[in-house]
Amino acid sequence: MGTTRRADGSANARLTAATLLEAYYFQDERERHLLSANVGGATAARQKALDCMATTYEMEFPHLDRFRVREAGEAFMHALFVQDEIENWAKLRERPEGPEDDLRDALVSDPEVCYGRNPIEDVRWEHVETSLRETCRKAGIDDRYASRQTRFWVLHGQCDPEWERVAHDAHELKLRALVDDPPERAVDRLGQQFVDGVRIHDEWTHSDAAADIEAAIDLVTEYYDELFDLRSGGDRS
Repeated sequence: MGTTRRADGSANARLTAATLLEAYYFQDERERHLLSANVGGATAARQKALDCMATTYEMEFPHLDRFRVREAGEAFMHALFVQDEIENWAKLRERPEGPEDDLRDALVSDPEVCYGRNPIEDVRWEHVETSLRETCRKAGIDDRYASRQTRFWVLHGQCDPEWERVAHDAHELKLRALVDDPPERAVDRLGQQFVDGVRIHDEWTHSDAAADIEAAIDLVTEYYDELFDLRSGGDRS
């Protein structure tokens, strides 16, 4: 990644990285439990994912009101939950239910509703974008982030290679809310690290939580290390 400075990262950067990765891990666990008919497991993973993402936003935006940015993080994770349901809706609607195992207890969506003929046309993408607009409002991010991040998720779910460019563009808007006037080289470098992190996340097996998180922790720590340096006036360009 172009630097050997503080190879293990600052303690704050590493803690933020670990918390973010745990948020995504529990998001995936919720999805996995839903697909395996474990509503209790999905509900527990949901709360852990919300808590971890709220804490991540709190660490990313320490200059803002703590409760507002926690709500921003929760809104972001809520959008991810709906995205997961869109991508898995056919399987989730086919899943048999028992009287003590109501899917409604763990879903954001209504299992009785057909929201669209295919994931791209699903009307719930509007719900995703609305949740992301709430994230923008609470955390002071450019409103365009909501539509770009939604578009990134749509393309990524379809394995369209264009997702990388859109993800980079969405990331830049959030970065500019985190750092005043970041250098263009830093914008490009951190954007590429973000994309690389998504690729690593896509390769998680969920057979070993520690191994999955370990695969990404150094990259994400380096990302936050540079971000926090930029915010304090440093520049690695």
